[in-house]
Parts: sequence; structure tokens; C-alpha cells
Amino acid sequence: MRLCVINTGGTIGCTGSPLAPLPAAKFADACRSMLDPVIAQQFPGVQITYRTDLTFPGSRSGTLDSTNLQPADWCRMAGYILKHYAECDGWIVLHGTDTMEFTGAALPFLLSSFSKDGAVTAALSKPVILTGSQLPMFREDSKTRQLSLNSNSDAVQNFYGAVAAAQTGIPEVCLYFDGRLYRGSRIRKTSTARPDAFSSPNFPPLGEYGTQFTIAPGRALPPPADRVSLDNPSVRNNAIAQLDYIAAHINNYPVMPFSAFPAWYGANSGLIAALIDACVAQGVKGLILQSYGAGNFPSGNPDDPAQGAAYQALARANVNGVVIVNCTQVLEGAVGSDYAAGAWLPAVGALGSADMTPSASLAKLMILLTAAGYSGNQWNAAEVKTLFQRNLLGEMSE
Repeated sequence: MRLCVINTGGTIGCTGSPLAPLPAAKFADACRSMLDPVIAQQFPGVQITYRTDLTFPGSRSGTLDSTNLQPADWCRMAGYILKHYAECDGWIVLHGTDTMEFTGAALPFLLSSFSKDGAVTAALSKPVILTGSQLPMFREDSKTRQLSLNSNSDAVQNFYGAVAAAQTGIPEVCLYFDGRLYRGSRIRKTSTARPDAFSSPNFPPLGEYGTQFTIAPGRALPPPADRVSLDNPSVRNNAIAQLDYIAAHINNYPVMPFSAFPAWYGANSGLIAALIDACVAQGVKGLILQSYGAGNFPSGNPDDPAQGAAYQALARANVNGVVIVNCTQVLEGAVGSDYAAGAWLPAVGALGSADMTPSASLAKLMILLTAAGYSGNQWNAAEVKTLFQRNLLGEMSE
């Protein structure tokens, strides 16, 4: 099995104090000399290729701390995978943990395509396994600059686990971390320091690594039919054409999270309303409301939500074409309309997100809004909203 490793950056590829990224080529050389012999023993028949020609503009090392990743960088990763798709049987993407959940949500949609009714027209047939670490893979001697393996770090175990996960051939974008394999669009970062930095509160792990790596029956996406598989050159070429369009236009469709928080309001004004108006004035095309509880958002008027300043600001945003999505800032659970404090949101056009994470909602909406203008799609606003509320790739519960 041919596995290709892409090093985008993150703690796993850093050394020093403060931590800074190694050049991609130096990291790859160290992996070949210190990791590959173990991989050859543990995973006979697996051939690893370390790709170092995917670089990120503005970075001297060619990699990035994931804090600085932009939506265009998601497109760079997806584009590299698509354009080299036939050369590998699976992909391992090394990535920083800070924005892993955004990339894990974006890549599935960038590596797929859909009709306006949600039917898949291009689908992954190979594994794309994201991983990273809380501690670096290597130590660098401050005098000789020689690298040594940080053998007790989670980086080493996560790398081996990602290889084991990829070897299963699971045809979707996943995250392997601390012995568990998660669907990429379902993850949340829940610890800044613990090895089990990620969880998937609304969907169980796809697999686990104990004495052997096992995939849980019935949880992974099924392999695609030949007519929509990215193994098909014509399907892949169409997916590349759409992705090229998205990459060229995604910055024109900014989507931002907007968290509910205790803020002052009066009869005709309020801080939240002013911030919403400012977002719209800056050209935001989508707002992901991170509401309280099961989808409750401060309207600015407890007795008559329609008279509240925040309600009216969201109504203006809706009239101006901004897509509003109601998510919860709570880690686990779905949004609903059980409380009057949130039941008014559909009146201002807010879409329900079911149990999607805020990061998945943001990435999905941004990509759908951008892809709508592609010549092969030409979706109108209503069709984009309908697609957003469909479960396309397992990112939300039915």
C-alpha cells in the first residue's frame, strides 16, 4: 500500500523553545531514518512517501502553525490530494491541533461534489487521515542541530496509528488521535494539553487502536460507486475544476462564528445588534450563531423578541442575503426550538444545524456558498440553504 504524508505544520513538526517548525525536507529526512524502519516491521507492505512540495505562501519553512491557516489553505491541501490522487492509496496529513477541527470539516466537502438535491457526484475512495500531537516528534540538539526521536511523545504513537488507520482503506476524511479514529467533520478540540485532545461528542469513534486496529461496524461511510469515485479520471477532473473555482473565489464568501454572550441592550439598541450590523457591513456572507443551550439567542427584548435590537439586526442581515445558522456553543447535543428564547430565530431566516459542530457549520456553509457559482452547479440561495440542512457526508445526524 502506498501512503503519502503531507506535513502542513503544527507541534508534531516543531522543535526548540519556543517551538518553531522544522523545514519540511528536514522533518521528512528524519522520519525516513527514524520512523520508516519501525513502520516496515509493524506494517509490512506499506510504502511511505513524504511529500515536501506542498508549501504555504508567507512561511519560510513552507509549513504553518495551524493558527495562521486560511480557507485558501484548505483548498491547497485538497488540491494537492486531488492532483496526485492516482499516485497514492491513502493520505496522512500532519496538522496543528489549533484549527484541526476546521480542516477536518472542510476537506470532506472540498474533496467531493454534489448535485443540487444532495446526490454525491464525486466521492473519496481512499483514506485521508489527519493527525498531529501535543508534543513534538523530534528533539533538536541546540549545538549540533542533530535530531533525535522524542520516542515517548504522543507524536510517534499518533503517526503510527494514522498509518494503521490508513491501512484499513476507510474512504473518508478522519482524525486519528490518542488511539481513536474520528470522522473529521465531527471533532472538537477539548483539551489544550492532554493526549486525548479531541473528542466527537455527537458521533462515536469510527475505530480504535488496541492490540489491533479495528473499525466499528456500520459507522464509516460506504465506498463510492464507480461512477462517482475519484478513482474515475473524469470524475476527478470535474472535482479538480470545481475546486479550482472554489480556491479562486472562497475569500469572497466569508463566514464567521458569532457567539452569544451577556451584553447590554436597550429599547432600540444593543451591543450584539451593533456587532451584527458591523459584520454585515464588512461583507460577511454567513453568520454561525453559537447560541446558548439548545439554540437560544438574546433577541434584545425578553417579552417581545421581534422588538429587540438583535432580532432586528439579524432580520436586516437576512434581507441583505446573509445566511444565518443557529448552532449551540455547548459541546454535546443539537439545537431545537423548545424555548421561546430561541423559537424566534426561524422568523429572521436562521437555519437549524441539527447536531453539527460550529466549525463544521462554518466550513460547510462557506464551501457551499462559494461552490454555488461554479458553472457546473449554479445553485440559487434556496438551493444552498437546502443543501446546508442535508446530511451530505455524515457531518450531521439525520
